[in-house]
Amino acid sequence: MLPRHRIYLVAFLFLGSVLPTTKAADQQPLTIDVINQTWKARRERLQAMRIELSLEITTSKLLLYPEEETPLIETSDYIPLTKEESEHLKKEQVINHARYSMLLDSPKMRYHYRGRFPTARLKETVSVECTCFSDGRSFTRLNQSQETPSIHILKASKASTLFNSLAQLPLRWTLLPGDPDLGETLEGFTVQANTESIQDLDCTVLKKTDSEGTAYLWVAPRSHDYAVLKYEYHYAGKILNSCHVQYKNDKTWGQIPQSCEIKCLYGNEDILRDAYKYTFNTFHADANITDDEFQLNFPQGARVWDYRKRDSQGKVISYIVE
Repeated sequence: MLPRHRIYLVAFLFLGSVLPTTKAADQQPLTIDVINQTWKARRERLQAMRIELSLEITTSKLLLYPEEETPLIETSDYIPLTKEESEHLKKEQVINHARYSMLLDSPKMRYHYRGRFPTARLKETVSVECTCFSDGRSFTRLNQSQETPSIHILKASKASTLFNSLAQLPLRWTLLPGDPDLGETLEGFTVQANTESIQDLDCTVLKKTDSEGTAYLWVAPRSHDYAVLKYEYHYAGKILNSCHVQYKNDKTWGQIPQSCEIKCLYGNEDILRDAYKYTFNTFHADANITDDEFQLNFPQGARVWDYRKRDSQGKVISYIVE
């Protein structure tokens, strides 16, 4: 996911007998097959995860003037910013906080998000709350921020886009690497010839280029369970996104994340556009999570848009919960 839309681990016994264990071996780039085998074994072992996150969001104030970047229909009271005002707001920042509660049991997912954020042009600060569900077939988003709750239901193929829309792409490399439903895969990536040092570890560097830019991943050696330590996205020679992850070693689960820091820059300048710092307050894997926890009870009076269905005129089905 490009930054304009926000733009987000343990050694395995069965590999122990075939992988080199010397320090010199750690200095050789890993192969994609070895990484995928390890990530698959990790997902099977951890499987269900129950996570509590706190989030600090730093935003350039200019982003709160959306009509300056994407012209909208002008109202009678609309006064455009001067060039000087735009440059000033671009460099000023506002900080907000939010909290997540997440359940991940691929392909099932649920997360609840709550925080307070300024509205357009910093007119006021409002409470934002939403809950998202995916059962592998459909994706449902309940927005409880307004007086009348709203619900959007899409096919599961759209879940990845909405998961990314909350700036969680780097979290998907951290929590569910290699997972085709809720994580990110190495399809299209190639291993670079030389390792690079991250946190005093010789990391394998992977690269993927498409029509939108180039992504880079830094994967820790076997001694640190092939964790993704760093992610970058480049466009036209500029770094647009960067992400650094800190882990701790758990005696049961191996390398588990402690924090994830994401920075997004304005494309033509070295100025912060927005940044996200996730702190893992609770991480419990192999959790006892029932199917009921992935079900959504529609609140009475909620307005529903079901994009999986169309009426006789081809319009999206909508209704109010009674």
